Amino acid sequence: MHLDMEQEYSISPSMSVEEANQRVRIFMNKVYLWMAVTLLISAGAAAYAVTSPELLFWVAEHYLISSIACLGLLLVMSFAGQALSSSTLGALLIVFCAMEGLLLGPLMSTVAPGTITTAFACTAGMFGVMSIYGACTKTNLGGMRRFLMMCLIGLLIAMVVNIFVGSGMLGLIISGIGVILFAAFTAYDTQMLRTMALELDGEGRDKGAIFGALALYLDFLNMFLFLLSLLRQD
Repeated sequence: MHLDMEQEYSISPSMSVEEANQRVRIFMNKVYLWMAVTLLISAGAAAYAVTSPELLFWVAEHYLISSIACLGLLLVMSFAGQALSSSTLGALLIVFCAMEGLLLGPLMSTVAPGTITTAFACTAGMFGVMSIYGACTKTNLGGMRRFLMMCLIGLLIAMVVNIFVGSGMLGLIISGIGVILFAAFTAYDTQMLRTMALELDGEGRDKGAIFGALALYLDFLNMFLFLLSLLRQD
């Protein structure tokens, strides 16, 4: 499908529509390649944890500390990433996704394989549809950022409250809203990345592809986890 890049993005007068399309295509291919690698690493780490009782026990016993370490690594990439080289940033992304996979081990060990497969297939389908929408829509999704962030904060507060309340109905509502929210984030992030493709050069493009893969990875992972929660409550 041909995209009218001149209408979607602010293209430099010296850049033709064909050149802009080429830049976006190359950049997004790098993003999706990095994302595919991150998903494979997480899936492999989770599968290995499930098949290793010793590792599974260790992760479960040190879950809180491991989660904090994982969050810390994410914050380092988010706030110090611009000061790092693209190779260092890529290495941190790989470590982060491996850690995330290990943290998924205890959860995956308690869920039927068929449920995991269904949740993954549904997530992949929704992610694909929303990513295509973000790439093809003529609507500027930039204005959604504040609304999406407000919804995310509200969702996190509701999740904390439900830890103490333990309401099954509230948990179901949270899971449903989470799926919708991260589907919306997928469309938003895809469009923002395509805009970024026309603004970055050199190593900045390499870093941008890694940051983009991280953003889409988190969208996919959260959508998968909320869908998995929905399927487990059915």
